[in-house]
Amino acid sequence: MATLFSPITFYSCKENIDESAYAIAEKKQIVELLESDTAQYSDFIKILSDVKLGTSDNASKLISVLSSRGNYTVFAPTNEAFKTFLHDKLKLNSINELSDEQKKMIAYNCVIDNGDNAAYELADFPANGTTFGFATLDDRRLTSEQKASGDYYINADAKIIKSNAEASNGMLHTVDHVIFPSTQSVADIVASTPNTRIMGQLMALTGWKDKLDTKISTNAEDKYLKDYAGRIGTKEYFEGEGGKYPFMSKRRVRYTAFVEPDQVLHDEWGIPLPEYDENAKDDNKIKNWDAILQALESKCEAVMGETAKGDYTNEDNTLNRFVAYHILEGGMPLNGIVQHYNEFGYDLGSDTKNPQTKKLAVNIWDYYTTIGKHRALLKVTQVGGSDYNMAAGEDATHYFINRISRYDDSFNGTYEELGHTPNSVANGLNVRIMEQNEVADENGDTKVYPNNALNGYFYTINHILVNSKETYTALGSERIRFDVTTMLPEMLSNDLRISDGYQYFPKGYFSNILNEGQSTRIFYLSSKSTGGSGWKDAQGDEFLVTGAYNFVMKLPPVPKSGSYELRMGVVNNLLRSMVQCYLDEGNSYPVTPTSLPIDQRENAATDWPGKIWVKDEDNNFDEAMCRECDRNLRNMGYLKGPNYWCLNGSKGKTTVRDHYTGGAYGPNMRYIVKRQYFDKDKTYYIRFKCAVDNPNSQFFLDYFEFCPSEVYDSPTGEDIW
Repeated sequence: MATLFSPITFYSCKENIDESAYAIAEKKQIVELLESDTAQYSDFIKILSDVKLGTSDNASKLISVLSSRGNYTVFAPTNEAFKTFLHDKLKLNSINELSDEQKKMIAYNCVIDNGDNAAYELADFPANGTTFGFATLDDRRLTSEQKASGDYYINADAKIIKSNAEASNGMLHTVDHVIFPSTQSVADIVASTPNTRIMGQLMALTGWKDKLDTKISTNAEDKYLKDYAGRIGTKEYFEGEGGKYPFMSKRRVRYTAFVEPDQVLHDEWGIPLPEYDENAKDDNKIKNWDAILQALESKCEAVMGETAKGDYTNEDNTLNRFVAYHILEGGMPLNGIVQHYNEFGYDLGSDTKNPQTKKLAVNIWDYYTTIGKHRALLKVTQVGGSDYNMAAGEDATHYFINRISRYDDSFNGTYEELGHTPNSVANGLNVRIMEQNEVADENGDTKVYPNNALNGYFYTINHILVNSKETYTALGSERIRFDVTTMLPEMLSNDLRISDGYQYFPKGYFSNILNEGQSTRIFYLSSKSTGGSGWKDAQGDEFLVTGAYNFVMKLPPVPKSGSYELRMGVVNNLLRSMVQCYLDEGNSYPVTPTSLPIDQRENAATDWPGKIWVKDEDNNFDEAMCRECDRNLRNMGYLKGPNYWCLNGSKGKTTVRDHYTGGAYGPNMRYIVKRQYFDKDKTYYIRFKCAVDNPNSQFFLDYFEFCPSEVYDSPTGEDIW
C-alpha cells in the first residue's frame, strides 16, 4: 500500500521573530517550562531546537517561536513517549535518526497557534472526539475525547497526563504519546482501517483513489504558493470601504468521505465479510473479493439501475456512482460540516470568535454536492440539543446525512423538530455520521482508528448511503437553502467558513467561480472580526464582489427534476450596485437574462412605493395581515428573509425576517431569480454582471435557495422559516 508524504507548508505565524516580540511577563514562557524539567522533556526540546518555522533562510527555530509573545497550545510528549514512538512506529533507536521531515511532522503537530485568542486549557477541549477549532502549525486539526475515566486523549491515543501549565505565551499540556497524524491519503487510510476494507477496495477499483491522490502527487498546493509568492502576505484594497484585507495565503485541496463499515454492508445488504489469507504478503488483500464484488454490484444495480457494467472506472458505472455519492470535494472536520452562529434560539456565548457548541437550539444543516460526473445533493444535519429540542431524544447533537424532518414551522412556531423520516435499507435517509471510528477486537477491547488523512477526512456511518429514488425524491420535496461557502470546496478545505477576519481571493482561486472579468475582485467577510453584532447574514458571513464585476457561478444540482424557484439572499444598501443576472444550462458563460437588472441599492422598507415591506410587529403579528404583506412582496419578486436566521449578536432572538431599524441598510430579503424547470442530470450556471458604471460597486452574496413547486405552490402556503 502506498503511503503519501507531502512537504509541510507552514501557514500560520511569522517565520522570523523580531527581538521585541519575545515574551516579557512574570509567568514563565513555554520554553522555560519545558527547560525546567529536562528529565521529562529533553527530547522534545531537541526537536524544537532542530526545526525551523518555515523554509526561508532566516526562519526562526521553533524553540525561539515558543519564547516569543503569542497564544500557543502545546502538547509536549515525554521522553518515554518518544522512546515508545521511535521503537514501535518507526523502528528507530534515537531521535537523532529522525529525518528533517519527520521532525517537522512531530514539532508542527504538537503546537497550535491560537492567534489573538486564548490558548486552550483543558476545559476548552472537545469531549466527544471532534476537533479543536484551530489547526496545528502543520494545518492539521487534532481531535480530543474525554473517556469514561475522565481522561482526555488527543488524536485517539495521546493521553493528557498533565494539563494547564500556564505560560506567559500560552498553555502547556503533557502527553504520553507523540502526536503524529497519518500521512496516508483518504483512500489509503480507509483501505488500511480494519473495519472499512470493502470501501477501501472499491475506491481503488473505481479509480477514485487515484483521482483524489493526484492532487497530492502534482503538488497543487505548492503551485499556488509559487504562483503568488510575491502577493501572499500583502493586503488588497477593498473598494468603497477604505480598508485593506489579506491576500489568501493558501489553497489546500481536501476531501471528505463517508464510509459504511464492512459489518453494515453485511448486516443490511448481506455482503460477505472480508476474508484474508494469512500467508499472503499483503495483509490487506481480501481473499473473497470476487464474491463481495458480485454481491455489491447486484445490490447497487437493484437500487440504481445497471449502467456501464464491468467498466468500473467509468463514471457512468453503477458502482462508480455508488462510491462517488460518498465523497465531497472539500475536507471538513465533523464539527465544521455545519456552522453554528445565528440560527433561531442559539446563543453563541460571550466569545464570538469561539461559539459554544454544547447548548444547541433548533436543527441546523447544510447541503453539499458529491463528486464526479453524476453530481448529486447530500444534506448533513446536526440535531438540536435535547434541552431545547425535546423530541430529538437520543439523536440530540448528533450528525445525520439526508435527515428529512417535520418541524413546528407554523407562523408562531418554535421550529422544534416534531419527527423525521426513519432509515430503511437503502433509502439513503437518516444515516448517522459517527463521531469516531471505534472498533472492538476479538477480545472485546476497543480502539479508536484515525480518520484525519493527509488530504482530508473520512467518517464511518451506521447505514448504507445510496442516492436512490427515495433519497432524491425526499430531498427534492423540501426547500433547499445552501450557503455560498458550501458551493466552494476551497472554503471548506481551507477552514475559511466563519473565519476570524476578511480575505481577498485572486482570480481562479475557486473552482466553481468561472470566467471572472478583469475588474472582478472577490472578498470574504466574517462578522467574527467585528464582534459578531448587527449583521443580517446567514451564518454570520458573506462575500462582496467589487469593481466592474462579471463572473459565473456553477450551481449545485437539484435532487430531482421539476419546477423550482431559484432565489438568492440580499441585504441592500447604497454601496451596492445594479446587477444583471443570466442563467443557462450547460453553458459556462450564460447569456440568457433572468429578468431586468435588479437594484441592490434600493431599500425595500423605504424606497418602494406603497410600503410593501412591513414589519410583522407593525401588523401586531396578525398572521392574516402578515401573509397579505408577504404576497405583496412576492408580487415584486421578493420574499422576506427567513425566520430561521437571527440578527448576529441577538442571541437567537431577533429574526432577520422582521428586523429593520431604519437607515441605509435594508432588511434581509430573498430575491426570486427565476422560476423554471431544472433537470437533476444537467449543470446550471448563473452569471452576475455589474450594470452600472461605478468602479467601487459592491455585489452581495450570502445564500441561495432551490424551492420546489410543492413548497412554493403549497395549498397551505410556504412557511416563513
